[in-house]
Amino acid sequence: MAGEAGVVANAAEGSGLGPSTSSSGSMKLSIYPTPIPELVLLDTPSALEKRIGMVRREITGYYTGVHSQAQGIIDRWINIEEKVESRIKSFRDPTEPLNPGLLYTGISALTTSVITRSRGLPTRIFLPPAALAGAFIYFLPRTAFRIGSYAEELEDRYVPRFGEIRRTSIAHSGIALERAKEGVAAGRESVNEGVKSIVESIEQGTGLKLKAIGWAQEVKKEAQNIVNGAQKDINEARRVADGAIESKTSSSDSEDSKRLV
Repeated sequence: MAGEAGVVANAAEGSGLGPSTSSSGSMKLSIYPTPIPELVLLDTPSALEKRIGMVRREITGYYTGVHSQAQGIIDRWINIEEKVESRIKSFRDPTEPLNPGLLYTGISALTTSVITRSRGLPTRIFLPPAALAGAFIYFLPRTAFRIGSYAEELEDRYVPRFGEIRRTSIAHSGIALERAKEGVAAGRESVNEGVKSIVESIEQGTGLKLKAIGWAQEVKKEAQNIVNGAQKDINEARRVADGAIESKTSSSDSEDSKRLV
């Protein structure tokens, strides 16, 4: 029996049977061929490669963020340039030629700066800009009005308190100017009344008619003007008459000469 078991084991080994486990626990060969195991290569980076990749990703993200921010700034700047260009074009009045107006304005400012270069510091600082603004308003009034309206709009938008103070100051200045004009007119009337009272007192004290003398002088001036005008008319009529006589004389001489011929 033991011999038969050995023969069976040898036959199993020769036939290529796989390993099997007997009741006694010994290994037996399988009847199928053993498959070749597949080799699987696992890409396991090292710690240095991981660190380099992390740094590269951080740098790429930082560059992308900086580029997007720079592009956003450029886009905003281009938008601002377009707005400024459109606003400047809106200031121009098509009925006003800019070529001579701006040239005259620059010449006025340059001339003022040359004249005031030997003056005091406040004069050199404030007078050329004042001349520039005055010349610009004089030569390009409609364009200056549009720019002033836009400046008032910005003033009301950003510094409304300053705009109120400025308008109040301008209104008070206008009122003060009107009062000054009224005062000058009242002073002139008072001076005329004083002179009139003095003349009347002199007439009452001396018996002279100063008013009549003054009126007589005015009448005399008017009469003299009339006489001068009449004299000019007479001289002109005399000149015309002399010319007619000379032409008549020359025509009669020519007729006599023709008759003689």
